[in-house]
Amino acid sequence: MKTKISVMAENTVEMPKNAIGEHGLSMLIEREDATLFDTGQGFALMHNMKALFKDPAAISRIVLSHGHYDHTGGLKGLLESQKREIPVFAHPEVFTARVARYDGPQGPVDIAIDMPNKKEEYEALGARFVPAGGRTDVTEGITAFADIPRPAGWKGFDARLKQKTGDAVIDDPFNDDLSLLLETESGPVVLLGCAHAGLVEILDHIAGETGHRSFHAVIGGTHLGSAPPEYLERAIGALEKYGVKIVATSHCTGFRAAAILAGTFGERFRTASVGSAFEF
Repeated sequence: MKTKISVMAENTVEMPKNAIGEHGLSMLIEREDATLFDTGQGFALMHNMKALFKDPAAISRIVLSHGHYDHTGGLKGLLESQKREIPVFAHPEVFTARVARYDGPQGPVDIAIDMPNKKEEYEALGARFVPAGGRTDVTEGITAFADIPRPAGWKGFDARLKQKTGDAVIDDPFNDDLSLLLETESGPVVLLGCAHAGLVEILDHIAGETGHRSFHAVIGGTHLGSAPPEYLERAIGALEKYGVKIVATSHCTGFRAAAILAGTFGERFRTASVGSAFEF
């Protein structure tokens, strides 16, 4: 079964000329039917699907990588355009309240970065939420992995990203961070939303769960831009260990980290911008 992955929303645009970029991520997986992985911030998805001649009516299911607005903001518009029931796979903690905390002149300033609508609003528009904790079969050949184990004392790389629990604001543990494993004719392919749980930890966990000792491609956001240099080195080591033939980064990877990856992997490196397509 041939698999095609097309980038629908991302910070940058490869093609066509009338597509738009935004801070966010969305990828369309086309096999016998279509699966949408994330929905971007909300401005680009529907516009770019039209620009790239993709039919939203062909989408059989949606998977959300985590509960940030730049990965879920396009969900409402897509549902409104379809007026039908669509399964939405998401971790049970995807609706957790989240903020980005910045230092202001009079103290910390919190900016909401969580899902822009309530669960009930999406359900009224046709969303049927399917819990995707741990390991979840999405459809034939597509498996979701969340609740990624991490070492004791682990903290996310970007200290600004917080979770609200009542009146308390704490470092986000990113339990809901979810990645996809696609079984393709070329070999296993991993799709990342932001890899908040850590690229190394995600690849090691998927390998441990499946027995895979190599991955043909790793595509998506890696959040390596805010990672310390030693972790970037570990990530490069993991990509080499698993023999990854295509390293395609996007969104939250960061220019410096992407440049280092490009210099390391040479022809194996690609950017995953709006209009980029990968066939396996």
